[in-house]
Amino acid sequence: MCKPSPLEECAQRICSASRVISLYHASEGKLQSSFSPESTSITIPEDAPPSVMDARQTIVSAAATIQQLMEEPTEYLPNLQVHYQHLSCLRWLCHFNVMACIPLTGSVPYSEIATVAGVPEIQLRSVCRMAMTSNLLCEPKVGEIAHNAVSKTFVGNPGLVDWALFMTQFSMPTAAKMVEATEKWGSTSKKNETAFNLAMDTDLPLFDFVKKSPEMTKQFAGYMRNVQSSEKTHIRHLVSGYDWKSLGNAVVVDVGGSTCSSSIALATAFPNLRFVVEDLPETVENSKQILAALPESIRSRITTCGHNFFTPQPVTTAQIYLLRMILHDWPAAEAITILSNHLEVLKANPSARLLVMDTVLPVSGSVPKNEEALLRVRDLAMVQAFNSKERELGEFEDLFERTRDAEGGLVLKNTFKPTESVMTVMEVAYERTVASSRSSGISNGHNGNVIPLPGITV
Repeated sequence: MCKPSPLEECAQRICSASRVISLYHASEGKLQSSFSPESTSITIPEDAPPSVMDARQTIVSAAATIQQLMEEPTEYLPNLQVHYQHLSCLRWLCHFNVMACIPLTGSVPYSEIATVAGVPEIQLRSVCRMAMTSNLLCEPKVGEIAHNAVSKTFVGNPGLVDWALFMTQFSMPTAAKMVEATEKWGSTSKKNETAFNLAMDTDLPLFDFVKKSPEMTKQFAGYMRNVQSSEKTHIRHLVSGYDWKSLGNAVVVDVGGSTCSSSIALATAFPNLRFVVEDLPETVENSKQILAALPESIRSRITTCGHNFFTPQPVTTAQIYLLRMILHDWPAAEAITILSNHLEVLKANPSARLLVMDTVLPVSGSVPKNEEALLRVRDLAMVQAFNSKERELGEFEDLFERTRDAEGGLVLKNTFKPTESVMTVMEVAYERTVASSRSSGISNGHNGNVIPLPGITV
């Protein structure tokens, strides 16, 4: 018997996986995935069985492979230009708030939406019909526009609009300036010598620039909120990615914890844990409103603390020091400084652990191309905005090995990669390499300048 061709193998995988998903939909009484305006969802719920989640990923990967197998080399550039037009249309629709002008049910003539949105009808038709080729909006009747499952999410979640505008108004121009940045600065690790600086015509690093622009602050916040809830980077992967229950009533320090989303998720799932959320004073101040709206049972276990992670860690009695999506923003030298500021507290408490949760890049070609593409996007975004990078596991190990003092250093003990996550939890400890003659007293790394935290010893 002839061995199936790569094309046939992909088709067979799609057929088998499609059967798994169809049976799941039928057993749950759910609508089958479709492009109709009535479709409420085209995705698999996050609580679906692992076999269903695997089937979904199989279909997506195999379908992408089939498309690449069937495309001629001469189609490469024509197909590329589709992507930047999709992004251009997305920006246009979000900027003019078009999707909010379309009723959630039924279809309406383009002319009505053009009047409500205050845009030229001829442009509206062209933009919407291009957007439909990326499965955003639909035209159930000729000349009438309607929502589909994807476009409805932009109405129900305004943060997606902020994310889309951040992507199209800042990330796109930044990516386009990478050539000029390389020509001007070559190999540089400075955070104000980036493609972002050229695109925005500023000498400020990205985060400083964001703080000076209310519009960009709002859009960046929307982007971060939705990154936390996106499947591959969802906060639930942090909850499931480590044995938090075994810690009992330990203290967890959420380093650079921003608006407390990680601590809130963990505090909700593990009622015995207590948390210290550290970030810059202005960020901590903004998080207080979020905490105030939480139930007392959660709010009472989360303390905030103004702290710059480029200075020594002030909390000395925690069991876990969490760095989630922190190191990827920084080149190696700065990343090692951040890690080094935890050496003293880890050395003083041998059972304490540093948990680093970040994207870990796969070896090139070791995962399906569509999955790898999403990871490479994140890597390039770090290069273009921060002169940083996403790292392979070996590069993380190198950072840890280079974080040392006279008596020892950091060692990677374990890794945990939750299913469906692009991020890995890395458990790091301090190990001595020479006998210490120092006393066993606990140092806070601040030369006695201890920050008082209610209910938690420092």
